[in-house]
Amino acid sequence: MRTFTLVLVALVATGTTPTFSHAADEVYDLRGPAPQEKQVFVSKSVLKIEDADTTMKIMGQSIAMKLDLVVTSEEEATVLAVEGRNVTKCKTKVITERAEVTANFMGQKLEQTEPTALEKETIISERDGKNNKWKHTLLDTKPNDKQKKELDNRLGIENDDDLYPAEKVPVGHTWTVDAAALNKLLGNSFTDVKGKVKQKFIKVEDLHGEKVAVIESDAQLTAKMKEDGEPTVDVAMEMKITTWKSLKTGVSVKEEFTGKIKMSGTVKMDDIDVEMTLAGPIRGNATTKIK
Repeated sequence: MRTFTLVLVALVATGTTPTFSHAADEVYDLRGPAPQEKQVFVSKSVLKIEDADTTMKIMGQSIAMKLDLVVTSEEEATVLAVEGRNVTKCKTKVITERAEVTANFMGQKLEQTEPTALEKETIISERDGKNNKWKHTLLDTKPNDKQKKELDNRLGIENDDDLYPAEKVPVGHTWTVDAAALNKLLGNSFTDVKGKVKQKFIKVEDLHGEKVAVIESDAQLTAKMKEDGEPTVDVAMEMKITTWKSLKTGVSVKEEFTGKIKMSGTVKMDDIDVEMTLAGPIRGNATTKIK
């Protein structure tokens, strides 16, 4: 069974950690330093949609069900070239990338686990200087048609500067950015991202021996999601996100979020157009380490 192609920023909880004392006028750079060549980032993420009300309309017949979806990903990305604060070339090993779907309808329970076409592949990504778009190739192999589509829906290593103030700010600082700033995190499977993200610098604390800034964000957005390369699915999301951002490296070493998602549009199942709607809670977490 095929569901929406969910390519979300899957934004691991730990115990309480001590807060650093800081002077009232102490300020911090939340963007952090620029990426450097040969840096290696290992990222893991989990996204869950649970007990979502789902309807599929196939050839005039409607089927209602409850749907659970778990998307897991683990990647190792190496910086190959940098210009200013932007990575222009990188290599990504896709260690794990798969979706587990459980559908409950008419007293039946159907389960399926499906890896993406790029799982276990190594991808070379290079930014086109003319239009700032990424071009992707597979290392030592030619992609098949399905892999080509998935490569088209990828980004390379992106900075998150647009989400954070350019100047140094104190604990307690609040700011708002356009939801379009989440584009780099959501991936280019989304287009026409609109809405607002309200953010607050909550505190500075120690996480695994590293000094981090804790930022809380409240995001409300709408977007179009691509299905087989076409923006056919309408998406509405509201999320509360907590980010632990290294003050030394600028890397978001931990993120977690909860919220709600609504999706509606036309998807293809075995080359048949299916009208599908989905609404339910969404949550997830991610970690990133510099190797």
